[in-house]
Amino acid sequence: MHYKDELTELVKEALKEGIPALVKEYGDENITVISIDADNTTGFGDDYSFTVFVNTEENQERRMKDEDDPDPWYYRFCEVEMYIVPDPDCFEKTLTFLNEGYASGMAMNEVYECIVNAVEKLREEKFFDSVFPHDILIAINGSEVFGVDDMVKFIVRMNGEELSKDYVENTDSFI
Repeated sequence: MHYKDELTELVKEALKEGIPALVKEYGDENITVISIDADNTTGFGDDYSFTVFVNTEENQERRMKDEDDPDPWYYRFCEVEMYIVPDPDCFEKTLTFLNEGYASGMAMNEVYECIVNAVEKLREEKFFDSVFPHDILIAINGSEVFGVDDMVKFIVRMNGEELSKDYVENTDSFI
């Protein structure tokens, strides 16, 4: 198995384990977006880390409440405004593979490509349909690695055109 295929499978399994935990943690609110961030530029030996961001309708409304003229798309899609879950336990095997295995030299764009591939596979398997009662957007927090056009392509690949429409049409608000 090629290391990218192996990483894709590890990310897929991490998400299958971690997303139900997110639903348990934030399930009292209406989850709308889950965004995945991979980083190896922390300054601590350049080990990879993963962060998951979760947004809900309720969180978005709370954050917008005190603003004079809030941009709803910023508060919907900007990870800074979401709940933050640093280094979720479900990514332990993925991090070991990236930080200690033969894939430790993987470029950031390759890691994100594997994340996108994993989400595409989960969509094909209808995993998200089995966990959520409604459609949610799965995103990546890769704007430091990719330009807007590439980010849009990834979002559409992971979610389809219809579900990605608000993200695509409003990137000026949050990227």
